[in-house]
Amino acid sequence: MPSFFPTDRASRRRAFPRGAARRLRVGVRLGFALVVLPLAASAEDIRFWVDEAGITHFSDDAAHAPAHAEAPESEGLEALRSVWSDGVVGPAVVAVPGGSGGDADRVQRLLRGAIGDLERGEHARATATLRGVLRLAPRSPEAHWYLAMLARGRGRFDAAESHLRAFLDAAGPELDRWRAAARVRLAAIADERRLADPAVLTGALELQAIPTRHFRLQVDAKLGAVSADYAARVLAFLEAARTEVSASIGVAPLEPLGVVLYGRAAYVREHAHRFSFQTVGFFDGRIHVASPAHPSDALRGVLFHEYTHAVFREQTGGDRPYWLNEGLAEQIERRSRGLATSTRSERSALRANLETGRWIALREIADGFSGLGDARARDAYLQSVVTVAYIESKTDVAARRRLLERLGQGFSIDQALYEAMGLDTDGLDVAVRREIQSEFPDWKTSAAGINRG
Repeated sequence: MPSFFPTDRASRRRAFPRGAARRLRVGVRLGFALVVLPLAASAEDIRFWVDEAGITHFSDDAAHAPAHAEAPESEGLEALRSVWSDGVVGPAVVAVPGGSGGDADRVQRLLRGAIGDLERGEHARATATLRGVLRLAPRSPEAHWYLAMLARGRGRFDAAESHLRAFLDAAGPELDRWRAAARVRLAAIADERRLADPAVLTGALELQAIPTRHFRLQVDAKLGAVSADYAARVLAFLEAARTEVSASIGVAPLEPLGVVLYGRAAYVREHAHRFSFQTVGFFDGRIHVASPAHPSDALRGVLFHEYTHAVFREQTGGDRPYWLNEGLAEQIERRSRGLATSTRSERSALRANLETGRWIALREIADGFSGLGDARARDAYLQSVVTVAYIESKTDVAARRRLLERLGQGFSIDQALYEAMGLDTDGLDVAVRREIQSEFPDWKTSAAGINRG
């Protein structure tokens, strides 16, 4: 269930069964999982920002936070929800020789910190830092490059193009390699625009069938026309997903799994009638995804995520408990992209929820996330992620396989958890909360907000 939230209240009641773009994966109660598009953070979110000294601040007081502050709940989820991201690649930043704490030295330190945050999946923190760099040095080519990368990863092609052109304008000869890469990315954005333009669609959708031993893959012919090795790369992603899921939970589908990939405009034309909000994918017995023109690491992650949902449904006969279904899929996806299961900022946001009484009991999100507002659905989603990470830390693959088998045999989640871990749902909830509290034992709140350096 890849990515974001519906924006109207009626849609939210129907949606929510990724997720980070700001994408959050949420389960639906319509018999399929879906991938919804970005939504702005709620005003009640904890805010966070990075100052010019590179210190991170958190606050639950909107008046206390600067205008450029971000909401940490969404930070690690944004790029993960995008099928257009292609990983953290870009020019290296080295220390200024003889740096003495002046503006040039400060810019270099902030840039190095932002790149480190990107590599750890701390995308909101990195974005805040890079924007701060541009306030200090508006022509910084590195800041423009990485902001273009983030914008492209979120499917924001206008912003990505703008930053890439600013990079080309500012980059000197020492960045010739990256100037060439910027031109390639600008051309790729042009490909994406064509696939997203409904005016180019004529006639019926043409799908090219590529059946294999484990998958029944169908690819929009327009994708194949743009990228000659498209199908081969996607099949490699899917086979890798099968291997990873088997290693993690010990099971694989008994029959070949159907997967259909579309150009953006074709996906909208074929499936917009299903939803009252925008999506980039769903699972209804087959995986359907609106794909980038050129397969990316993030598309790989989306396919890992959706494949995990398919295996979960085959093993258990359904999608519940949603927190377990979503958490497993997210864990598999993040691992596929070399990312931590959760970031420190994400866990700090959950610690803030514990302090302010906003933690959601697992039993409340077993049947789905429907009925939750946008910010609360983000909380539920992230709690699912850290809960499944806790389960994995306390079990082996055989125990996780038996847990799913017991659900498929009609056992309750409490019975299945107790056999695997000696805990029921409530006990697991308590254990996860204690672990988060132990990571942030000195957390303090005040009327002025939460500040942590």
